[in-house]
Amino acid sequence: MNIISICVAAVVSSVFAVLLKKQNAEYSLILSICGITLIVTYLISSVVIAITDIKEIFSNSSLSLSYLEILLKCVGICFITEFTCDCCKDASQNALSYAVLLSGRLCVLITSLPLFKEFLSLALNITVGAV
Repeated sequence: MNIISICVAAVVSSVFAVLLKKQNAEYSLILSICGITLIVTYLISSVVIAITDIKEIFSNSSLSLSYLEILLKCVGICFITEFTCDCCKDASQNALSYAVLLSGRLCVLITSLPLFKEFLSLALNITVGAV
C-alpha cells in the first residue's frame, strides 16, 4: 500500500471537486465519489493480502480462527462507524453522528461478547486450578 499515491489521489480529487463546485455542484459530488471509489478499490487489494497473512499467522498458532473473525468484524464496525459519523458531522447533524457512534460502540460490544466469555472461562479455570 502506497500512502503517497492515496494522498495524491485525494488531494487532486479534492482540488478539482472544489474548483468544479462553483460551476456545478452535482459534478463536484460525482468527482468526489469517483476519487473515493478509486482509493477504496486500491485499498481492497492490500486488505485482502493482509487478511490472508493474518489468517496464516492464526493457522500456525494455537489461536482459534473465530478470534480473527471477531477481530475483523469489530475493526469493520469501527471503520464504517467512523466514516458514517464523519459524514453526519459534515452535514451538520451532530446528534445523528453521536447516535451512530453509540450504535457502533454497542455493536462492537455485542460482537465481542463470545470473546469475553472465552476469556472469562479461561480466567475462572486458571483461578480454580490455582486453589
